Amino acid sequence: MPGAAPWGAGVLPPVGTGLPGSVGQRYGRDPWGPPPLPRGTPHPPSPGLRGGGVAGAGGERSPEPFSSPRSPGAAVPARPRHESPGAGCAGLHQLGAVSAGAARLPAPARRPLAQAQDADPSEEPKSGKAKSEYRNYMEGKLLDRVYNTYLLMHTHQTVDFVRKKSAEYGTCSLRQMSAMEALELLDQLVDESDPDVDFPNSYHAYQTAEGIRRAHPDKDWFHLVGLLHDLGKVLALFGEPQWAVVGDTFPVGCKVQRSVVFGDSTFHDNPDTRDPLYSTEYGMYQPHCGLENVLMSWGHDEYMYRVMKVNNFTLPKEAFYMVRFHSFYPWHTHGDYLHLCTEEDLRMLPWVRELNKFDLYTKQEELPDVQQLRGYYQSLIDKYCPGQLCW
Repeated sequence: MPGAAPWGAGVLPPVGTGLPGSVGQRYGRDPWGPPPLPRGTPHPPSPGLRGGGVAGAGGERSPEPFSSPRSPGAAVPARPRHESPGAGCAGLHQLGAVSAGAARLPAPARRPLAQAQDADPSEEPKSGKAKSEYRNYMEGKLLDRVYNTYLLMHTHQTVDFVRKKSAEYGTCSLRQMSAMEALELLDQLVDESDPDVDFPNSYHAYQTAEGIRRAHPDKDWFHLVGLLHDLGKVLALFGEPQWAVVGDTFPVGCKVQRSVVFGDSTFHDNPDTRDPLYSTEYGMYQPHCGLENVLMSWGHDEYMYRVMKVNNFTLPKEAFYMVRFHSFYPWHTHGDYLHLCTEEDLRMLPWVRELNKFDLYTKQEELPDVQQLRGYYQSLIDKYCPGQLCW
């Protein structure tokens, strides 16, 4: 229907959509929406591209975190935050004991807006083993479990699948619970894609947060990012298989790059790899269209980003960006997919890498005392994302 949102009625659009020329894809429409042409049909010329940054909670653009030779640091106006707090909860229905309560969320009280500041990238987390031993996908006691998870992921994560899951979960209208309740649910989850840990994900959240807290004691908002970066994994407790929730992410709709984990042996049954429209270097995208306009494999990164947007977390835009792309290892660690990036993506890259240091190298068998730490992190939740949230 002319004028209808291409991502579907009632679905939260990705940041940057809805503006003329903001989409860098061959269809000339938003990548989250259904293709207007059957596969194999010659595509029309696409409109001009409009690069842009990732929106945070609003307010002024925060200063450069680190110097980067690829990022000129030119100011980009911040995009507005959603006007209606909790708007994504329209039509909310309750699922499970943790979501019991009122059908509508009260408007949250005005909260302070965090601002990112310069960070010292020289601080290194204390790791439980040699760094070379992390992310070993060649051998290890968990390798079979990890490989099977990626095999399923790389078979079923397609453009159509990602659009379907975005429509299903993008409004964050399934249930209500607090951030701390979501974290406690992760007591029940062991990440089957992770070769380094075999304990509940909730402990990993505290390990990451505490590592950041030691290295950046003056950035309490960053401590909170460490705690909540994996909260989107609650999808696995909502009934989703782990291959649709955990693990490294990658762009769908274009050629798979060599750095994707097990990429040479797990995509043989993925139908998109045989589609001429999706199997070229750029696929359905235009050069330097920006990661905000790229369809990433569906999982906890994008879902948690949506939760943060819908509930108006008062964190700087760097926080939103780190959560959204922290599992995109082929990009932030291996340097692939740069042909899809804008200057804003490159400006954000040092922040993603800074989170990654603590996300990866704080994993160790010695588990934190959660009861001792809970009070501090509850205070951060109360400051930046209090009360019942839409999920």
